[in-house]
Amino acid sequence: MIRRVWPLLCLAIAAPLCAETTAVEPAPITAAELRAHVAVLAADDYGGRAPDSEGGRKTVHYIATQWNEAGLQPGADAADGGPSWYQPVSMVTRRPLSGSARFFTLDGKPVPIADRSVLLSGRADSGKLDGARLVFTGYGIAEGAPPPDLTGRIALMLAGHARGETRTLAERAATLARAGAEGVLLIFDEDDRVSSLRGTWFRKASELADDDARAPRFYGGIGDEAARKLFAASGDTLVEARLRADQNPGLIEPLALTADLTARSQNERLSSYNVIGKLPGRDPKAGAVMLLGHWDHLGVCRPEGAPHRICNGAVDNASGIAVLIEVAERLAKAPPLDRDVYFVATTGEEIGLLGAKAFAEHPPVPLDRIVAAFNLDTVAVAPAGEPVAIIGRGKTPIAADVGKVARAIGRQVDADDDANAYIKRQDGWMLLQKGVPTVMANGAFSDSARLQAFLGGAYHTPDDRLTDDTDLSGAAEDADLHVALARYFADESSYPGPG
Repeated sequence: MIRRVWPLLCLAIAAPLCAETTAVEPAPITAAELRAHVAVLAADDYGGRAPDSEGGRKTVHYIATQWNEAGLQPGADAADGGPSWYQPVSMVTRRPLSGSARFFTLDGKPVPIADRSVLLSGRADSGKLDGARLVFTGYGIAEGAPPPDLTGRIALMLAGHARGETRTLAERAATLARAGAEGVLLIFDEDDRVSSLRGTWFRKASELADDDARAPRFYGGIGDEAARKLFAASGDTLVEARLRADQNPGLIEPLALTADLTARSQNERLSSYNVIGKLPGRDPKAGAVMLLGHWDHLGVCRPEGAPHRICNGAVDNASGIAVLIEVAERLAKAPPLDRDVYFVATTGEEIGLLGAKAFAEHPPVPLDRIVAAFNLDTVAVAPAGEPVAIIGRGKTPIAADVGKVARAIGRQVDADDDANAYIKRQDGWMLLQKGVPTVMANGAFSDSARLQAFLGGAYHTPDDRLTDDTDLSGAAEDADLHVALARYFADESSYPGPG
C-alpha cells in the first residue's frame, strides 16, 4: 500500500517530489471506503444509473458533492461562462422500424430492386422523400475539397475506402449531408453484406445529438447486384464507375435516376451530464493529468414481473467511480502538484462511449495540455495481489512510465498485451483517437479467465450488484496505484513531459 511503499517510489522515481511530500503521505485507500460509495451508487433507489433518469441525476449530484467536499473545484464551464461541475451531454437514441426505397429512370420507368437488397433508416419518426435525383459520389467528398451542391440529392457512396482515407463511413456520410444530400446509400461489395447486416441494422443505437443532426435524413445501403442494376438503368456500369472512383477519389457524377424513400424510426432524446472536477496545480502552464471513469449503467433492464429488474452496475462501474472519489480525496489533502489534475465522470458509456466523446469534442481543458489520462472501469473483478494489465500499451508513450510506477510501489506488471483486446470498449479510446496519451491500468484485466467469467456471468445483468462476496481489495490496490500515477505524472521533476 502507499504508506508502506512510497519511500521506494521516492528512491526509484521522484526524489525531488518526495523531498516535499514525504511528510504528508496519503493513507492507503481501503476496500471499506470504496464499498461505502458502491453501496450508494449501486443501490436500487439509484435505479441502475441510466442517463436522463432520476437515478442518473442523483448519481451526478452525489459525485459532485463528494468531489466538492474533498476539496476539488468545478472543472466544467457553465452556460454563463462561470465554473460548473456539470458538462451537458445531449444524445439521441434511435430504433429504426422500417425503410423502403423505390428507384426510377428519368422517364419514370421503375428499376426492379428487391426490398431485401436495400437497407434504409431515417432520422425522423416518419420520413418520406419523393423524386430525389441520385448522384454517384465515389468514396465521398474528398477531404479538404470544396463541397459540391448536393441539395435534395441522394448520394450513392462506395462502402470501401479510397487510398489514404481515414474517415469513417459515418463521417463521410455527414460530409455529404453538409453538402445538402438528403440521403446516403452505401454500395456494398457483395449482396450478402446486406443480409448479414439486416439483423443489426434495426437495433437501437445512440449518438450525440450534434452528430445526429449532422447525419443525412436517410441512411442505408444496397447490395452489389442492386447497384449493378441501377448503373445499367442509367446507361453506365458499376465496374467502370468503381474504376473512375479509384482514379478520382472525389468523383461526383449525377445519375439519370430518381428514388422515393420512406422510413420510420422510434426516437428518444436524452439529456445528461459529465461531472468534471479540477485540482489546480502550482504551474498552470505545465499541462494537466486526467482521471476518468463512466458513472452510467443500464437502468431497468428486465421486464415487468422479473424478480429483480434493475441492472445496478456495482462492478461496472460504480467501483470505478468509487476509486475516482477516493483518489480525489487523497490528492486534495496532499500538497499541490505542479500540474492540474482533472477528474471526469462520464455519461453514456454503455451506449457508445458518448460522454467521453462529448468531452473529447468540447474539452474544458485543451487536449494538447493533457500529458497523461487514466481510465477506471470495472475494477472490482480481481482480488489484491494481481499484476497490473496496461490497456493501451504500444498505443501511447506513457505506458512504459505507468509500468515503472506500478513496479516502484510493489506491483507486478503483465508482460503481454492481451488486455489491448478491450481498448476500443472503454472511454479512453475516445481520448486516444484525439492523440491524448491514455491507458487503463489495473489488476482486473490481468487474468483473462477471471475477467471472462464476469463478462459471461454478472456483467450487464441484475447480478452485478453489491453483496457480501463482492471483493473490493483489488480495486483498493488499484486506487493506490492511481494516487501514485497522478503524483508521478503531475510532477514536472518526475515526468517532464512527452519525449
